[in-house]
Amino acid sequence: MNESELARRAGVVAGEFAARLPEDTLAGLRPMADGGEYGELAVELTATLVKTGATVSAPELCELRALLEATGMPTHLLERLAVGD
Repeated sequence: MNESELARRAGVVAGEFAARLPEDTLAGLRPMADGGEYGELAVELTATLVKTGATVSAPELCELRALLEATGMPTHLLERLAVGD
């Protein structure tokens, strides 16, 4: 995944979860996306979803995994996500 694809996917992923995230988390994710910190964005997003108990779909889980793996970030938090339909 190249830099422009990472940027696109990070923006899409963050947008998909916006309604399930606290406003302060969203405010912190925006500068990460703008600054190219896509791995940190993915980790913070995943950690917040775990912390808040938000449910993610199987395709959303796959997209989070792809973003984490593409940026070389750990994926262990994905195991703690609530996955639903």
